[in-house]
Amino acid sequence: MRGEGIPITGVNPHSIAVEMGIEPGDRLLAINGRAVRDILEYRYYTADDSMVLDIVKSDGEWWSLEIDKDYDEDLGLLFSGVIFDRIRVCRNRCVFCFMDQLPPGVRNPLRIKDDDYRLSFLYGNFITLTNLDARDWERIITMRLSPLYVSVHSTNTEIRARMLGNPEARLILYDLERLRDNGLQIHTQIVLCPGINDKKALTETVHTLGEFWPTVLSIGIVPVGMTSYRRGLTDLEPVGPREAREVIALGLTWQEYYRERTGNGLVYLADEFFIKAGQAFPDNAYYDDYPQLENGIGMARMFLDRWGEMEKGFPTRLSEPREVTAVCGESAEPVLKQAVDALNRVKGLKMSLLPVKNRFFGPQVTVTGLLAGRDLVRALGDNYRDRAVLVPDVMLREGDGLFLDDMTIAELEETTGAHITVVEASADGLAQGALGIDIDD
Repeated sequence: MRGEGIPITGVNPHSIAVEMGIEPGDRLLAINGRAVRDILEYRYYTADDSMVLDIVKSDGEWWSLEIDKDYDEDLGLLFSGVIFDRIRVCRNRCVFCFMDQLPPGVRNPLRIKDDDYRLSFLYGNFITLTNLDARDWERIITMRLSPLYVSVHSTNTEIRARMLGNPEARLILYDLERLRDNGLQIHTQIVLCPGINDKKALTETVHTLGEFWPTVLSIGIVPVGMTSYRRGLTDLEPVGPREAREVIALGLTWQEYYRERTGNGLVYLADEFFIKAGQAFPDNAYYDDYPQLENGIGMARMFLDRWGEMEKGFPTRLSEPREVTAVCGESAEPVLKQAVDALNRVKGLKMSLLPVKNRFFGPQVTVTGLLAGRDLVRALGDNYRDRAVLVPDVMLREGDGLFLDDMTIAELEETTGAHITVVEASADGLAQGALGIDIDD
């Protein structure tokens, strides 16, 4: 809190906070004499049925409030964030770190390498466990912060230390045992780097993690991401079609093995492997309950299945003709093409798809969410002036509506002359943006 307390940005109506006279602009100093470092401690300390809040009013007056309430009843205080001290930053020098490959001119906030166990618990951010001290571990165990999301990459201690550029990375097996012994669970990630943690090393890692089930709830494998800005960094090989096919074959074998023993597949491959291999995406059963959807694992299947549900609700024709173009990253093209073909069967609709090459990060980066505004400017040019263009919201930073290069939607429209509509990056978002109407299932 740095001595001045946590700014209270809002107070829920009809809440205990309103009854106690707490207002936006006041600051929370302590709960039961203890400073509050994050939203987790706030929830933990205020779950009890009695407490003392130290508040500094906006005029500087100090209040000490004794509160009695029902257990777990919310006080009604709102804050602008979830971390009230400092975000725990990464101490590693990972050979594959995407942050080290950002192009020049990217804003400093985008270069923050967070490795914070609190964000892992709250939002599913992957952490490495290498920057935790004894107090952190005690807090994780005492507050039952589970599940966490852990980047393992390899259970071979020397390979992991090499990949993370940190000798503390060798403690991974000890850390896994500590989590297991305290009844905590994790989802794990392996960033596959050909020639480093693939083949035999990958098989050993998967089987070692599998031995920790049910502490290990899932094992997600994603291909290493590489931009054009790797000068001075470790030489890495990208995952190509051959490597992708090999990993897919292994993954199916692992799933069969673990389904017999655990009841679920346990090991899940990123959609990008299937795109690189030119193979169809697995069916819904492969992904179980989609434990790593935000990691790009199962998004394509979820889109296609949802599209199949929606398609029967499409109108046969539109009351007024529409011409619409949807932009996307190159890797999304094979998925979205099926949807565009279906939309073009609606009379009165002319739908097209514009896959955009990534020049901001480089051509090896093909996902939609990493396209910059200037990439769209190059792709659209003057050819889409006065035409309707759909931009998925995943291209824009949450909270400020800016592209990664700080371009705004208004600037994109002014430069290209296109009429831009931001749509949800989902089957529903694409269909509603294209047809201009809500779709009944």
